[in-house]
Amino acid sequence: MAGWLKAMANLRPGLESVGLALLALATLLMAPLPTMEVTTPETVRYFNADIGLDTVLSAPTAGEPVAYRAIERPEAAGWLVWDDVPISRDGPPPAVSTSGPFSATLWFNGERIGEKGQPGTSRNNETAGPIDSLFAVPTRLIEPDGNQLFMRLSSHRAGYTPYSLVQSLFVMPYSAETRRPVRYYLPLTVLGAGLVALALAFALRSWRIGDERGLWLTLALAGLTLAGSAEISRAMINYPYDWHQPRQALSLTGLAVFGLALLRFAQQRWTAPGRSATIWMGLTGLFALIALVSMTGYDAKSAAVTACLTGSATFWIAWHGDAQARLLAAGLAIIPAYALALPADLIDRAIYALVLGLLALPAIRWPDLLQPEPAAAPAVLALQSTGRLTRLACPDIVRLAAAGNYTEVHVRSGATHLDNRNLSALLDLLPAGIVRVHRSHAVNLEHVEALTSEVGSRYQLELTNGTSVPVSRREVAGLRERLAGRSA
Repeated sequence: MAGWLKAMANLRPGLESVGLALLALATLLMAPLPTMEVTTPETVRYFNADIGLDTVLSAPTAGEPVAYRAIERPEAAGWLVWDDVPISRDGPPPAVSTSGPFSATLWFNGERIGEKGQPGTSRNNETAGPIDSLFAVPTRLIEPDGNQLFMRLSSHRAGYTPYSLVQSLFVMPYSAETRRPVRYYLPLTVLGAGLVALALAFALRSWRIGDERGLWLTLALAGLTLAGSAEISRAMINYPYDWHQPRQALSLTGLAVFGLALLRFAQQRWTAPGRSATIWMGLTGLFALIALVSMTGYDAKSAAVTACLTGSATFWIAWHGDAQARLLAAGLAIIPAYALALPADLIDRAIYALVLGLLALPAIRWPDLLQPEPAAAPAVLALQSTGRLTRLACPDIVRLAAAGNYTEVHVRSGATHLDNRNLSALLDLLPAGIVRVHRSHAVNLEHVEALTSEVGSRYQLELTNGTSVPVSRREVAGLRERLAGRSA
């Protein structure tokens, strides 16, 4: 019983993080989204041809019935017809709202009511309209029934193939504000403030404990904040739709920075021997690039890239981390799953809530889970070689030399030992007085007799055991200062 309780206590940080992530997931799936009183069509009639208003009016049943969100970008210009528009003379003045990366001219019951830019049959004769538009419908045009909305549209300036050309189409009470309501992005704004505070907390702890690995978390959250800022900008500026691609590209860039930085942090926090981290990062980048190229529309691209990168970080943590880290990976796995199930919602709000839920609690209550305090350097190094463990007093170590994925350890007695770990891994375990002076060499400063220079700006350290070690030119200045400080 006591053993079970101790095991649960050890897992508590991971369990609490996963619990908070699940709470964020439940909130995302069950909490109501901001709503407005609007009426939208179940289907519209669509003509992928620039046939003219008179032809459309003379063919009351022609056209392909489709959901308006399923309309593909027309080759030249196309026509959308909404039959039996449910609109009334009574109540507030009505309006037609539409948004998306296209230009359009709108007619209601055959009379023009406004333009969203200027549609055309080619890029040269099209003027990009605003991303969001609202058109008042004069009361005199409204019939008791059988009202029709006609929309000629084109999209030659999008710069990409949109996943959904017509993002919204509905009837609503008229408003002087055509931009997407700020309240739609209110949850994202609140979450963004939390992410900025969390990024600063990671940066400050990295500075305090002298561990730069946490800066990768700061970079990851900075990327996420960039993506969120790009999303919120739509409520700030009703930009021409040809700016929609740069805005979405900025969001995609932010999400890619988040995923790559998160993976890099995971690799440095839970290390693996050899070159596996580099190979893993390269393969992850390749799969993310394939996902980017193969998907249509920026929401789909962003979700696929995010799923690939966060999924890779999840597997890395689960493979190389301890029990607490595996629980954290279980919570992190929600992000790629959500990206595949609800890609648009992930970009709009979900990823910000999930990341904040996963990382905020460990940062506040269990900071050592992500950014452990550096352990005091051991007085004794336990060398690991095949079938043998050798204990060496650190002051007896004279120098270390890289030997492929292994390390040669030279000691004061003249003996040489071979350790199964690489040079970087061993240096992480040794006192600060044992420093790297070359890509393949490290020395104990207590065993340095002299720093000498040779022809061609080459430098060497002469050691107390009579050997010499090459010094990289970039290390000379710092090494000279350390040696002068030590001798003083």
